[in-house]
Amino acid sequence: MITDLSCSPIDIPPQFRDVGYNGDHFPGARGVHGVDGGANCQQYAYSLLRHFGFELPDFRSSDLWNDTAHTAVSKDPKPFDLVLVNDEPRSFGAHVGLSLGQGLILHLSKRIGFPAIETLEQMQNRDEYRFLIGFKTVLVRREQR
Repeated sequence: MITDLSCSPIDIPPQFRDVGYNGDHFPGARGVHGVDGGANCQQYAYSLLRHFGFELPDFRSSDLWNDTAHTAVSKDPKPFDLVLVNDEPRSFGAHVGLSLGQGLILHLSKRIGFPAIETLEQMQNRDEYRFLIGFKTVLVRREQR
């Protein structure tokens, strides 16, 4: 596990480096915007994607997995693809991370408490992430200015 996010192949902005896990800050939660006050795994990943110009609704994990209008299933994870893992082979309640490329995944988990970088293999060695649901590519990205 890497906790020094400056080692990431993608430059992670400072406001995303010291975010604490907050299970009440999930996509679509009332009054939750970005990662202020912490985030759950999905809110963290979506906020980082949005920072880089990607457009994505406030999906919960099963809605994300079932979506075909804003995302597409990817066989090989590319940088900025979403990664879904779970303790059982279903998308409902899945943990969501962000592929950084080079086999690395950035995620915010309750167990660790702050953002960390791990390989999929490292994550899957823990029971709560042992099943890979899959990878999703966000289809819309605004031009960066």
